[in-house]
Amino acid sequence: MIDPDRCLSAASHPVALVALHAGYSHSSLAIRSLAAFCWNEPFHAGIQLFEAQVNVSHQTLLEELVAWQPRLIGFSCYLWNIDACIRLAQLLKQLLPECRIVFGGPEAGPRGEALLRAVPIIDFVVDGEGEAAFRDLLRWQFAGVGELSTISGLIWWDQGQIHRNPIRLLPVEQIPSTILLSSFDAGKPLIYWETSRGCPYKCTFCTSATDRLRAFPIERVEQELAVLSRLKGKTIKLLDRSFHLGKQRTLRLLQRFAEAEGDLRFHLELNPDRISAEAMVIFRHAEPGRFQFEIGLQTLNEPVLNAIERQMEVSKALDNIRELVAMKRHPVHLDLIVGLPGEDAAHCADSLNRVFRLFPEHLQLGSLKLLPGTPLHDQAQTLGYRWDPQPPYEVLAHPLLSFQAFARFKRYAALLERLWNSGYLVATLMRLVPHHFNDELVCFFDTLMEQLGEGIAREKMQPERLFGHLVGFLEPWLDGDPLLQELLLWDYANFTLPNRNTPAWIAARIDWSPPLVVDGSRRRLPVLRLSAAAVSIINRRRLEPLQAGHYGVWPRQHKRGKPVTLVSLRTE
Repeated sequence: MIDPDRCLSAASHPVALVALHAGYSHSSLAIRSLAAFCWNEPFHAGIQLFEAQVNVSHQTLLEELVAWQPRLIGFSCYLWNIDACIRLAQLLKQLLPECRIVFGGPEAGPRGEALLRAVPIIDFVVDGEGEAAFRDLLRWQFAGVGELSTISGLIWWDQGQIHRNPIRLLPVEQIPSTILLSSFDAGKPLIYWETSRGCPYKCTFCTSATDRLRAFPIERVEQELAVLSRLKGKTIKLLDRSFHLGKQRTLRLLQRFAEAEGDLRFHLELNPDRISAEAMVIFRHAEPGRFQFEIGLQTLNEPVLNAIERQMEVSKALDNIRELVAMKRHPVHLDLIVGLPGEDAAHCADSLNRVFRLFPEHLQLGSLKLLPGTPLHDQAQTLGYRWDPQPPYEVLAHPLLSFQAFARFKRYAALLERLWNSGYLVATLMRLVPHHFNDELVCFFDTLMEQLGEGIAREKMQPERLFGHLVGFLEPWLDGDPLLQELLLWDYANFTLPNRNTPAWIAARIDWSPPLVVDGSRRRLPVLRLSAAAVSIINRRRLEPLQAGHYGVWPRQHKRGKPVTLVSLRTE
């Protein structure tokens, strides 16, 4: 029983929870869930949330924290913010020497002992779910209730020895809903939500490999959805590690998402071989943009999938992704990993080539990270890995993949971002790679870097300069391929209006319209003639198909991120 007299008030026992984000649009579900779990505690009113971006000066945040005078500060630690959290905690310990510092999160718990030894100002580290641990630590701190040895997942010093307490998972029914408590930042474009915790899979590279899967009651999830449906223009990013928890539950929730009022978008992680025919029907009939899919393929090499204990039927996964992409209704983001055990450069390149042929909206090629606490990290030395011991723990080499090969795949990743994910060269690449590079993206990238140098992947450059380099590189193929010419002009015109920096080859091939009323103003637009063959490629990414003809193009750069406006001048 907590003694209210010992606990006193928020003013006498303030607490700070700190989250440092990778970008402005982010907010922290973790620290909100910790605070919500203390909702009925006498010290709840003293818990204050502090959030900032990781890549900006933290002077203001430091001043705010010192002004709050917390007795305990908790940091939510991830790969992208651990160094900043340590630096901020060190400053706070100098200014508030009596304040206890607690680190938690996936970048703290698995290596808690090492953190306590390396950073003496950290008093406690929490591993695993933090709700009950944080509450119990505050009860011990402010009311003298309980023992440190009984707090779930706590890593702590006692008489010169570090102790690690076992993790006890809460029944999900005991975890309060931050949505129903209105404890979320409605001012951010992204709202984080969870309908389950843990993962049904055991991928050896993943921090969720040891987390038992638990689903929140469906009735609670539907109540939360009713609250979220009142928001406008938000992306609801589900943190569920896999949105497949039984067919009937999955279909019920997908149908609710599809029917939700307003203009919400739901970002889901999917296992592509588990998508049912019934789910495909829901996706096909949902309004465009209602869903956004993130799919971690990682590799298409089945022996490697077996080695990392990742369950995926490759042929079925690819068929389902083709169907999702062909719908043209919901963006599809695919992930591949370079450096998995047993995979050489040739097999990595094969996966990249095959996945690119799906033409997803976004394709990310990342290097393997050996995360502390994962089974693969424990096996790394035996497998012959060389890696950076500091976050983000990227692999440098392994017996089948040299450091030089890793560096080359990093350049492939940079070119993907620059030419494909940016949208700059989408139509051009859909023609160029299949017809002039034997349908092998890696062959195109290698040829591009051989002729233009690796700076085309490494150096920062304005898009006009980039197009200038590309026109020179593509000249041998442009001369004999009128369709490729049309598509390159289309890609450029979608990006920007011709100007004094426009490559001469492009400027000479674009006409201008007479003044037209576009978006309420009179403008002259660049005019493109698109053949039937050109629109057949362009329409692979368009829900509303174009017909062959002449079009005036009002590009996205001049519309502050809004979609391109097309004015049909004449169809053929």
